[in-house]
Amino acid sequence: MTNELENLNKSLKPPKELGGNFIPDGYKKQFKFMFIAEMPSMRGPFNAQNNNFKGDKLLNETMVKRDVGGSYVTDIVKERGLPGRPTEEQIKKWLPFLLKEISIIKPEYIVVLGKGNYFCNFKPWVEPQIDKNIKIDWVFHYSTQVPRKKFEQKFSEVISKLKKSV
Repeated sequence: MTNELENLNKSLKPPKELGGNFIPDGYKKQFKFMFIAEMPSMRGPFNAQNNNFKGDKLLNETMVKRDVGGSYVTDIVKERGLPGRPTEEQIKKWLPFLLKEISIIKPEYIVVLGKGNYFCNFKPWVEPQIDKNIKIDWVFHYSTQVPRKKFEQKFSEVISKLKKSV
């Protein structure tokens, strides 16, 4: 399973195109939860060693605290772009890649990072295309203007709710 995912991500062309990662490093890979962000950040370093999400300290720490460390985190759109929402064309271009990631991971739960990402990108484009048995929710994006405490609280509530839904 992980070899198939690694091969899929190797088809991308860093530093502009970035796939997902199991984060944080050093944790046993988990397949129950999958986290989906919007698109790779322009703030990260532009080199082939840049592994998306690994440097996001708050996300890494919060995942470990809530017992979902080692989960797969990816983006709807796999290419860096100018700040702002991805376009319809970008979403359509990368949707098959994301659906392949989901089919490989086979998560029980998907947590979308960002309220806007959930309602503008995930809900209309991705959700109709995936298995209806996957439980879905969203949390605030960890890099937005939402205070850390609010992000952590929402994250904790969503993870607890999804774990209890089984």
